[in-house]
Amino acid sequence: MSDATVFAVRTALALYPGRYRRERGDELAVVFADTTAGAGPMAKIQELFDLGAYGLRMRTGLTSTSAGGRLAALAAPLVAGAAGGLAAGQALLGYLESGVPHGGWGLLHFLPYWALLGAAMLSAVAALLGRWTVAKALAGVSALAAVVELVWVATRPEVTQPLWVFLESFQWDGPFVLWALVLLAAPKEGLPVPSWRERGLLLAAAALTPVVAFADNVYTSWYHLDRQWRALMIVVPLLMALAVVRGWYLVAVPGLAALPWTFSVNLHALWQQEGGAWKLLPMAGLTVVAAVALVLVGRRRGPAGPGGRQLA
Repeated sequence: MSDATVFAVRTALALYPGRYRRERGDELAVVFADTTAGAGPMAKIQELFDLGAYGLRMRTGLTSTSAGGRLAALAAPLVAGAAGGLAAGQALLGYLESGVPHGGWGLLHFLPYWALLGAAMLSAVAALLGRWTVAKALAGVSALAAVVELVWVATRPEVTQPLWVFLESFQWDGPFVLWALVLLAAPKEGLPVPSWRERGLLLAAAALTPVVAFADNVYTSWYHLDRQWRALMIVVPLLMALAVVRGWYLVAVPGLAALPWTFSVNLHALWQQEGGAWKLLPMAGLTVVAAVALVLVGRRRGPAGPGGRQLA
């Protein structure tokens, strides 16, 4: 291998856990050399990407055999459906309220937002067809467009409180970023082959999410929620998701799928209702303590075995 290739392989191997890299690093380098022998530059780049990506998954515990990776893979149909459904609902609501923007500036201003919604809807369609690689790529596009939209809104010249504006906009764009992260965290080999069950879950999430999000009127029903209900809407799905350490996937999967929306839609209002971000620290501290306790209990007792409650 050339010096550049050796450097690239070593960089990819650096993403692996130290013990695994020491024990199998040389073997992985030989396998890479054999696999890419005579291959073109793009094939080598793809192989390097796969090599590094799997090492990163091992380091972060997001492989198809780990609890985190399995949870993300099982939640993928719900996540893709929820993102696609909410995007469709927001697109329809935006069209009914504002119509189609006219003029170059209007189109440019709304381009990130419509790219976000379009990519999320197409990602859901790809997931429905079982094209998970395409679905994950489109989810990444929607997340990137959401970040651009958030930065665009918060850095306008007339904005005097950028953090306030950022969190206010995060109510609408934040769920797509967090859902995309869940989908990207799902290992490709652990994602389900599309069946009527998975398609039904995806379509149910797509139908129910905008109904819940726009229940009654988003500016009345959600806006006037008391702080304790908003806190519970964040804490309960979080603790449900952490139930994965006990192997309770039936509880953890819907918790993980719901958390991106419940977190995003309530964070800004909680800050307003408490009168400052620092006043959220006690609630956040108690949540972290409860989460750590649950994880420690799960590790001490061990995850559920083959007879444990599983979703699939």
